[in-house]
Amino acid sequence: MNDRTLNINGRLIGEGHPTFVVAEIGLNHNGNLSLAKKMIKLAKDSGADAVKFQKRDLKAIYKEDVYNDPNQDSQSTVYLFSIFKKYELDKSEYIELKKYCDEIGIIFFATPFDLESVEFLESLQVPLYKIASGDLTNIPLIHRIIKTKKPIILSTGMSNPSEIDYTVKFLNKNKAKFALMHCVSTYPANFKDVNLKMINVLKETYKVPVGYSGHERGITVAVCAVALGANIIEKHFTLDRSMDGPDHNLSIMPEGLKKMVDRIRVAEVAIGNGIRTIARGEILTREVFGKSLVAAVPIKAGEVITHRMIDVKSPGKGLSPQLIDKLIGKKTKRNIAKNDYFIHSDIQ
Repeated sequence: MNDRTLNINGRLIGEGHPTFVVAEIGLNHNGNLSLAKKMIKLAKDSGADAVKFQKRDLKAIYKEDVYNDPNQDSQSTVYLFSIFKKYELDKSEYIELKKYCDEIGIIFFATPFDLESVEFLESLQVPLYKIASGDLTNIPLIHRIIKTKKPIILSTGMSNPSEIDYTVKFLNKNKAKFALMHCVSTYPANFKDVNLKMINVLKETYKVPVGYSGHERGITVAVCAVALGANIIEKHFTLDRSMDGPDHNLSIMPEGLKKMVDRIRVAEVAIGNGIRTIARGEILTREVFGKSLVAAVPIKAGEVITHRMIDVKSPGKGLSPQLIDKLIGKKTKRNIAKNDYFIHSDIQ
C-alpha cells in the first residue's frame, strides 16, 4: 500500500484497487428508520461497498435569526430547512443503522455539516468522513475532522481551483489521508457540464485518489468516470423517485445500482494495465489470419535467395513478412520445397 492509498476497514482505495462504490442514501430515507434499513440491505445486495448518510445539527449550521425564521432568507433555504428538519433521524436511529451495517457487512459513514455532528459520528466510530462541496472552504470543520485521524473524502463541486488548492495544502500540511471527488453541484447535473476530464487533472495535480460524485441521471457517466480513472464512485440512491425530497428524482434505483456496479466491475477488468500482450485467445486467431514468408519456387541448398523466390501466404506459422529484407540475399543451408515456410534459421 502506498502512502496515498486509503484504508477503510481493510478495504483499500486507490490505484490498483477496485473502485469504491458508495450508495448515497443521504436524506432519501425520508426520516423512516425501516426504509433506511431496507435501503442499506438493497445497497449491499446490489454490490455497493458503503452507504453514506448526512448528519446535521440545524442550530449549529444556521444563523440564529435564520434558524428561528427561515422565511427571512431565500425560498431555497425555506424549502431545504423544512426538509432537513422533517427528515433528520434521531441519534438513536443512527446508532441502530450503524449497528445494522456492521451486522450485514457494509461500510457506514456520513457527511457531517457541523462540528456537533462530527462529535456524534465519532461516538459511532465511523471509519471515514465525507466533506460536502459546500464545506470545502470550511477550515474549522475540516480541521476537526483531520483530528479524528480518519480518512477523508472531499467533494470539489462549486469550488474554484484556488479554493481547492488552498484546502488540499491545508490537508497535506496536517498530514491528512484524503481523496478528492470531482463533482458538479447541480441537481440534476447536465451531461454537458460533467467534465470528467477533471478526474485526471485532480489526480495529476494532487497525487491522491480521485473519485466522482455524480448528480446526473442514469449510470452511464459513472461507468465512464471509472474508465477515465475514478477510484471512487458515489451516486444518490432511492427506492422511489417520486418521493418527496430534493434528491429522489436524480437518484438511481436498486436495479440501476446493481447494473452500475456490474458495469464498473467489467470496466475495471477491461481497462487492464496498459501493457500490450498477445491474449491467449489471439494466438489461434494470429495463426489463422496471420501471414508467413514461403518459397515461391523450389530452392536448393546453397542458392542465394532473391525477391522472386519469396511469397507471402497464410497461415501465420512461418517467418514473419516483416523479416523479408533479412531473408533476401541469404544463402540457403537446406533444400526448400515450393510453398514451404521460411524459418528463423534461414536468416541466421
